[in-house]
Amino acid sequence: MIRNRKTLLRCFSTSLLSGVMLLFPGWTYAQSELRSLMELAEKNYPLIAAKQAEAEAGEASARLEKNTLMPSLDAAYQANYATYNNITGMNLPGQLIPISGPPSSDNFGAVPGSAASLLMKWSPFTFGQRAASVDYYQNHYEKQLAAVEDEVLKVKFQVALLYLEMATTQELIKAYEKNIERNEFNTSRIGFLVDAGLRPAVDSLKFRGELSKAKTELYQLQNLRESQEYQLQELVVSEGLTGITTDSAFFKNLPENADWLMSSDSLTNPRLKMAQMNLLAEQARLKQINRSWTPNLEVWGTTYARASGIGFDGTVDQAEGFSFSRYNYGVGLQLVLPILNLTNVKIKSSRQRAIARSSQEYLTRTEIALKREENIVMNDLRTSLLIAKEVPTEYKAAESAFNALQVRYNEGLINYTDLIQAQYDLLNAEAKLKSAYASTWKALLSLAVIRGDLDIFLNELGG
Repeated sequence: MIRNRKTLLRCFSTSLLSGVMLLFPGWTYAQSELRSLMELAEKNYPLIAAKQAEAEAGEASARLEKNTLMPSLDAAYQANYATYNNITGMNLPGQLIPISGPPSSDNFGAVPGSAASLLMKWSPFTFGQRAASVDYYQNHYEKQLAAVEDEVLKVKFQVALLYLEMATTQELIKAYEKNIERNEFNTSRIGFLVDAGLRPAVDSLKFRGELSKAKTELYQLQNLRESQEYQLQELVVSEGLTGITTDSAFFKNLPENADWLMSSDSLTNPRLKMAQMNLLAEQARLKQINRSWTPNLEVWGTTYARASGIGFDGTVDQAEGFSFSRYNYGVGLQLVLPILNLTNVKIKSSRQRAIARSSQEYLTRTEIALKREENIVMNDLRTSLLIAKEVPTEYKAAESAFNALQVRYNEGLINYTDLIQAQYDLLNAEAKLKSAYASTWKALLSLAVIRGDLDIFLNELGG
């Protein structure tokens, strides 16, 4: 029964999604393609990978600092060769503490000796030093994670912005193709009007010139479109990414929830998080420095064995130099207090307090800058919406005026200059219409980036 219910829900969801795609096919395609391009850029872009590697190193540093709670245990083995008087006490420094050997009446010969040891050191109590150090590295790691988020946000923004620019260029290409069609129509009709005596012969040359000029402008737009595609290939690190079909729905619809988005004040930009984590890291560093003057309680333990090629009575047996004959062990507590380090701690603390204040001011500056950018972008979005709602009227008026002047020109009632001016006005109005819609979506995209959430932009595309 449950399985049938799940199957029924899945079928219903699929049908609902299909219905949405039929109602809003362009939006579903736009969101799907944009998300795919963004994910491809996040996966392949080298600078994002570099930031991620730095974050992994920061995580390892935090784990390494936490690991200092574990005791250290070192094993060592020594093989020595020394004079009689020293061999029984000869231990190389490091793992075994050297001691003097017993006196000997003869100290000219040399015999072998050996030693092995285990040396353990444990610092379970650091009076807050370890905790402060762990906090520093952990906050530094969080800052690096925020840096990864910031880089991902930047790259995804560039991908989305470039996609919008490509879509705008494609729409302008369509507008210029219509303009070429109008020029071609006028060029083909001018011969009949000249023969009928309604138009001077020079108008034919002028229309041919306008047609050539329109084609040149179209070629430039096509070249721009190809350049934008190459730029997108660079962002997603894929040379095989060609023939991208951009969505024209951007130029037929406007954001539906723009008013609500502008009234919201949620701000989760990674730049803000980076500044916050940097401040916390510097404050933790200050705490670590202040506590570096506190004592360290260390637990030491050692066990070792030694061998000597000379006995206590002076007899020499070379083979005994590698056969352990004495076994020793010891444990102890050591409280270490850096008494004369207080002056250095004060100087370091004063310097670190200044660094922490600087981080606080940087955080404040970041908050102010993000709020200023947010206000500017919201104003741009508000203005772009107003313009985008007005330009269709301008476009329709320019189209109607051109159609009317086209008829009057064919009847010989107006001259070439009036008609070509109306044609330019129509082209400019259409280009302005496309640009106004594009500016609205770009403003919404910028708002999403400042808020630190690209879904604000993507969700407006539906799907």
